[in-house]
Amino acid sequence: MNKKVKRRILSLALATLLVAPSMAGCAGGSTDSESLRFWGYGDATVKDAFNAMVDAYNNGQGKLDGVNVRYTHKPEQGYVDLIEQSSTSKSGADVFMTWDRFFKKWANQGMLTNLQAYADASEADGSLDVDSIWDSTVSRFRYNPELNISDDNEDLYGLPVDTSPTALFYNRDAMNQVGVIVISVAAEQMDEWNAGTIADKYGKKKSDIPALANVNVPAKGYFRNDNNLYREGTTWQKPADGTVLVFNDQIPMNWDESEDLAHLMTKKYNTATTTDYGYYTEWWFNYGWSVGGDCIVDMSGNGSWAYSHADSSANYIVSEGKTYTGAITGKTYVAGETLEFLDKMDCAVGDIIESDDVGGYKKNSTTLRKVDDEATVGIRSSVLEATTSGTLTELPSVREAFIRFCSLSGVEGKALNICAPTSALTTTSSINYFTGGKVGMIVERALNIPVVNEYVGDKFEWASAPLPEYKEYKDPTDPQCDETVKRGKIAGHSESTALTIRERSEKKDLAWKFIRWMVSAEAQAIKASYGFIPNQKTAVDAFYQKLDKDNVRNLENFVSAIEFETPGDWWYMVNKDWIDAWANPLNQQVRKGELDVSDFLDMYTVYGNEEVQRYGNYEGELGKVKDYQN
Repeated sequence: MNKKVKRRILSLALATLLVAPSMAGCAGGSTDSESLRFWGYGDATVKDAFNAMVDAYNNGQGKLDGVNVRYTHKPEQGYVDLIEQSSTSKSGADVFMTWDRFFKKWANQGMLTNLQAYADASEADGSLDVDSIWDSTVSRFRYNPELNISDDNEDLYGLPVDTSPTALFYNRDAMNQVGVIVISVAAEQMDEWNAGTIADKYGKKKSDIPALANVNVPAKGYFRNDNNLYREGTTWQKPADGTVLVFNDQIPMNWDESEDLAHLMTKKYNTATTTDYGYYTEWWFNYGWSVGGDCIVDMSGNGSWAYSHADSSANYIVSEGKTYTGAITGKTYVAGETLEFLDKMDCAVGDIIESDDVGGYKKNSTTLRKVDDEATVGIRSSVLEATTSGTLTELPSVREAFIRFCSLSGVEGKALNICAPTSALTTTSSINYFTGGKVGMIVERALNIPVVNEYVGDKFEWASAPLPEYKEYKDPTDPQCDETVKRGKIAGHSESTALTIRERSEKKDLAWKFIRWMVSAEAQAIKASYGFIPNQKTAVDAFYQKLDKDNVRNLENFVSAIEFETPGDWWYMVNKDWIDAWANPLNQQVRKGELDVSDFLDMYTVYGNEEVQRYGNYEGELGKVKDYQN
């Protein structure tokens, strides 16, 4: 009997004691309701959505449950402190919203109730279907506080009530202003569209666009029909008059394409553009994750962490139609999955790979070393053999991807200066920078869709597109070539909020009944009607009807991203103190062009390692997480 089955049997037994009596007492639809406190936060639209959901519960299922919920909408500023300060009081919330950024910290501090027994009982009686909720959001609220582990075998401490994936918002009018034709055709339908047999998503056939009469548009996110597309290390060339430029908002651009288009919409390079900058993103995630890298790696398989943006070793992805079994983890990787650090490196289980002075990576080094014999550690021979045979494909290192991300912003001589620097946003938010028409494309979260819809109004036309990803074409000098020889995985981050029960609440059974309804399709359809992506897959239509009923925003890019996007790095550990050690100089110096990224990696890899090791298992004991939970 496996661990998960055992856990569920025990949880079901416990749930019989916890849940069954209170359910039986309400089965007749009691008119005597007990009051329940629910706290949340967010902007005015969030407040309206949750008020509507709570009203619907109190007037419907709440009467059957014998529960009346009092919702209090708290200011976002100060919300975290409020929850922490009230966690041990008698006047705190019974149910409260928990952002995934703080979930592990609060679970570790004993503030959250383990909900697994409740979930098992409700799934058994059919009143809850966890599988109907996006798995990428449910999984981040499974947790073992003792070991700092989150996987499918761990218990639930919250159920997602909200999800906010990232995609690319773009200003269609700004693109048209600089001569870019916008189409919306899936990659697999490009041949049909070029043949004139189908229209794109916006109802346009190729014949409706005279400039494309004699042009075969390849399956690319961005296409210019000369051979002057910007490539890393070259000088950007402004398109000559008559150059055909096409942006397809259903196909991800590669890094070169996104940078070429961003140059075109940056005033420094093109005075004809209406936008100051072509691009803005504050997150490195879809760059590093696309090639299989990350900002930390486990050096032993037991939680021996190292800060890894400086890792210059190649990454590897399983080729189409192939599988690969990891030598250390034993994991079977399928096509499109990248190898974990331990499975690509030549080391053994239990080894801690470290540099001469601090755990992790040597400054500006391409090699790692094992503690035991100081032998140089390289790529595992079986990985190299699998690459030669075609089972695996080599991808760039996370160091290369991170440097590429950092090159977007900065000042002349330091970077491309096509991404708005952080100094440009000192008096405004990033999303308001977009709604104000200052930037042509922005990587942002779905929670901002209602904001964009309201504040842009009729000032300009906008829609969404997939995040850029790593792709190498067979012949990058041929504008028509869309055949890839290397392609990273689709990657990006999402944020999620769960409903949790305060551990000191005296009304846990009642609180569970409320949570169970709030994550149901009925409740989520109400939330979706206010313009938020629901956590229930079956309630998505209400979201489209609210914000994209004419099918012109291409908001499917956000919804489809939920399937593969994962939590940001702030979710990895019990708090984010380890991130501040390197993120502050990254944002305040590197991205302003005041510090070269290579110098940054040399300097802050040491500090990053010192910080991240405080959470790790370096003494052979699994308990240090507890020592650093605050």
